[in-house]
Amino acid sequence: MEREIDLAPRHLVDWLRAELARGGSRRFDVRATREFLAEDGPVLADGLDPEDEVGVATTVGTLEVAPTNGRGHWVLRLRVEDAIGSHLPDDGSVPDGPEEIGLDEFAACFLATDDTDASVTLETGAPADGHGFDRVLAGILADRHGRASRGSR
Repeated sequence: MEREIDLAPRHLVDWLRAELARGGSRRFDVRATREFLAEDGPVLADGLDPEDEVGVATTVGTLEVAPTNGRGHWVLRLRVEDAIGSHLPDDGSVPDGPEEIGLDEFAACFLATDDTDASVTLETGAPADGHGFDRVLAGILADRHGRASRGSR
């Protein structure tokens, strides 16, 4: 089951940074990736002769957060698409598949501006898994971390 979550991408990443700094790595597995996709076919662009073909590359960033083993079965996924493809690797080579990047690099590449094309979704195996996530979401929305999200603040 998948449902959209109304959560600002920047808020999620800022909360996650603070959570991990306070020992949240014991509570969550975090994986950030970047992938480069080429659009099929030519794209017409203003100011170019229609005979010229211009290809468009899309850079896709995916951030996945899941509870560590035995603490639930859900995945919170932030997906950001950059149609300009402006985040090519420094060495100029583009990997064939997704490449893992750090959380700071993810934020720098995909959340540097407020006009991102992003979606936040929650994937669960059963309705009960979604209920287990609701407490985590409440902590994210209230900016509570670690022990504070369990009421010891």
